[in-house]
Order: sequence, then C-alpha cells, then structure tokens
Amino acid sequence: SNDIVAFSSSDIRLKENINTIENSLSKVLSITGVEFDWKNENKSAHGYEGHDVGVIAQEIQKILPEAVRKNQTGFLAVRYEKIIPILIEAIKEQQTQIENLKVEIYNSKK
Repeated sequence: SNDIVAFSSSDIRLKENINTIENSLSKVLSITGVEFDWKNENKSAHGYEGHDVGVIAQEIQKILPEAVRKNQTGFLAVRYEKIIPILIEAIKEQQTQIENLKVEIYNSKK
C-alpha cells in the first residue's frame, strides 16, 4: 500500500490558473522537521522500521492539504514532492531578504 512515484507530469501545457505560491516562507516556518522511531505494531500500515526523519502529516495537512492523502489503511501519508515548490519559493523569499539587508548594510556604511 506504499506508493512510489518516480515522475509527475509538470508540463505547462497541462496546467491553467498558474500562480506563484504566496507566503511560502511563513508556510515553511510552520513545518516541523522531526526524527522519530516507527511503531512496530503498525508496520503493516507503513512498511518501515527503526529510526527515521520526516514531517507530521496532520501538520502538513493544515498548511498544504494537497500534499496529504489518506492511504488504504486509514492513516495519513505525505507526498513529500509536493513540499518542494514551497521550499523553492521560500528560498527565493529569503534571498530577497538577504539582498535587502546587504543594501541596507552597504548604505549604512556610507
């Protein structure tokens, strides 16, 4: 019941109503990266064991519902590839902040 996706269609010819993700940095700041141990009693539902890293599906669902689905076992699963666009836009927001701070520092030294 665990899905593996190697490629996702992303051609612009397949899309409409395209908009840049707004407030991406605040969305990223709302996500907690965690390390954890998989529960052995639910191994049939998740297929993993031992120590791991990830995010919490319920938290992602509040921020980006498109990245979460309920799997066949009734548990929530995260489509991690759906988080990447937010990360890209958040990095761009941070870079704008960095550039603005550089200008501010340069101007204050004059």
